[in-house]
Amino acid sequence: MSQSARESLQDIFAQLQSGDISRRQFMRRASALGLGGAAAMFLSRAERTIAQDATPAASPVGEGTAVALAEIANNPGSAQADADPEAIVTINLGSEIDTGDPQVLAFLNEIEISSKVYAPLLALNEENLPAGCGAESATVSADGTVYTFTIREGMTYSDGVPVTAQNYAYAIKRALSPVVAGNYSNTLYAITGGQAWREADPAGDAAELQVLEDVVSESILAVDDRTLQITLDFAAGYFPYVMAIWVTYPVREDLVEGNDADWWRDIANYVGNGPFVVTSHTEGQEWVFERNETYFRGVPGIKTLIFREIDSSETELLAYQQDEFDLMGPAASQLPQIEADETLSAELQRSVGASTNWFAMNNTVAPFDQVEVRQAFAAALNREQYVTQISAGVGIPAGTLLYPGNPAYQEEYQQTYDEARAQELLATAGFPGGDGFPNQPLFFIADDASSQQIATFFAENLNQVLGIAIEPTPIDGAELQSLRTNRDPSLVFYTGNWFEDYPHPQNWLSLVFGPGTTRAPLGWDDPTFNDLVSQADRLPIDEAIPLYQQADAYLAEQAPVAFFRHGENLILIKPYLRGYVSYPTSILDTTYQAEKIYKVAV
Repeated sequence: MSQSARESLQDIFAQLQSGDISRRQFMRRASALGLGGAAAMFLSRAERTIAQDATPAASPVGEGTAVALAEIANNPGSAQADADPEAIVTINLGSEIDTGDPQVLAFLNEIEISSKVYAPLLALNEENLPAGCGAESATVSADGTVYTFTIREGMTYSDGVPVTAQNYAYAIKRALSPVVAGNYSNTLYAITGGQAWREADPAGDAAELQVLEDVVSESILAVDDRTLQITLDFAAGYFPYVMAIWVTYPVREDLVEGNDADWWRDIANYVGNGPFVVTSHTEGQEWVFERNETYFRGVPGIKTLIFREIDSSETELLAYQQDEFDLMGPAASQLPQIEADETLSAELQRSVGASTNWFAMNNTVAPFDQVEVRQAFAAALNREQYVTQISAGVGIPAGTLLYPGNPAYQEEYQQTYDEARAQELLATAGFPGGDGFPNQPLFFIADDASSQQIATFFAENLNQVLGIAIEPTPIDGAELQSLRTNRDPSLVFYTGNWFEDYPHPQNWLSLVFGPGTTRAPLGWDDPTFNDLVSQADRLPIDEAIPLYQQADAYLAEQAPVAFFRHGENLILIKPYLRGYVSYPTSILDTTYQAEKIYKVAV
């Protein structure tokens, strides 16, 4: 690089450091000067140096020591004396998945399917602590920026092909590709060069894209078949948790490359190292799996696992009562019916749910581009009445993203029900008494009574408080999921939710609403919020909590969404289903320890 080019980069970087421009603007200006590729390397190295100097204490462990991974015992259901070796277990998936690609997917039903096929680099144990999985051990550098994972010896794909560090490196790098365009890419933005590559224009200058990709390739490096090294820009205390989610599922390059984005629809390509093997998939109807006899944690207790696809909670409950399902998660509206039934009430289990429901508003579309309008909606929601009268007492009213029990939960600022304030805010926005406010469709999943109840209750609630017309509008569940996944601009007012992936505030605040998110409503990209969570992400958890709390309060106050309920887990489980593991926020785990589930032989 010439001296003049370096000086130009340094000038632009000084503007970035002073806060005059964003990181994205830095890259754009550098690209305009023909220096995009050099800028990515310059930025990554500069930020890493800053992070090393500023946050050495953020390393999750001491100098040169191993990452303290928890253990998950090998105790497969097939080894239990009372297990039925021919067991068939049937579960409801709900709606058809939009994608089965682990580096793209985002929704619970997609995780449900992919987690049966693949095993992540790390896992979470029943205490929600990072544990060994595809990697049997890990170390981290003294400054917390270089992780080295040792891949489990002898692990294979279900077709017998060995699983290597190269497979995991390919998958994790692929999750950052601007071409793949994954929905969880920003979980990996701590990786050196990751954000710059992911946010690059895939149709841009080929040479610049190659430079960006090369930086990431150096940061996600398979040293040999059993050694994977990942280099970060800063000591991210949450990083081991990210290594336990689906972005690390080791899809095979030989089965992915050369195919289109729907490569996974051909089950011959959907081959993994997880507990099950896909044997058939009928679009919109069912997925069928057989156990993986070579799974490294032992042969699963379930011989055949079937996921059917029924949107209606009423139909699902009827099927459960007729023994067509072996377990199900009932809707809150069904609780009175379940508690009144002697058999169902005996099979019901409840636990605190790490989830939050909200109404999302497209922040780019009038009138929701006005903060007063969004705040009016947040103040108009009668959360308490909804929980007690409609939700049958299931869950608790929510006025913030984080739920009670999360380490960064705060009560400094919460959205609350206040009719007078809601009306005043709407008038300030130019719609006194609702006059002139455009009619708004509120989409709900057709044939799902619970979804319809939410839409109907709050449409009436908003009409009574604000004098505006909200029209509950049915839509196919898979179609709604696709619109949300693709952040379709036609989706203006709709329900949203978040279920915890890992128990760290970063998984909520930074991932859902922070820089580079694909999950927040369109138009939400707030510099103040982004700065708070970006600072917090670089700190040990005890130092980060005050910043996360500020971010949580600020999010509630700015109201890109209007929160209304924190969840509760309800599950019906047939008494013959045994061996399952419960997590703090999941009564029956099927993501990390599905191999332990079995049916009692009759």
